[in-house]
Amino acid sequence: MPHRIERTALFHKQFKKVKRNPRWKPVFQGQVPFLSQKISPWQFVISCFFQQAPLPDYFYVHQLSVSHKLKQQLKRRLGTTITIEVLELHFDGHNGDHLLVYHDSPEVTTLLAIGSHSSIFDQL
Repeated sequence: MPHRIERTALFHKQFKKVKRNPRWKPVFQGQVPFLSQKISPWQFVISCFFQQAPLPDYFYVHQLSVSHKLKQQLKRRLGTTITIEVLELHFDGHNGDHLLVYHDSPEVTTLLAIGSHSSIFDQL
């Protein structure tokens, strides 16, 4: 079975906003600095999710502490009893403020939120 990518309602709502925001243009139309081929950070990350490839250190992937409620919602959505790890990556390097919050499992990657630190953590 191929790997799936799902998105939450919150992610979908936030994605529509950031896609229109000119400050996010480098994420969707720019180029990752570590490859010679022209691919945007967004395209690169989504490609890695589909291929289940590890993300380069450039994206500074790290675990987040989230509420028990959010973890329970993810468990119900995925129909699982495994431990839920919520991860965050920075599209523009370690100090960047263009973030993606997600959960990754062998079967599915769930996109939870996208935005800046302030816009995401007000809603998680």
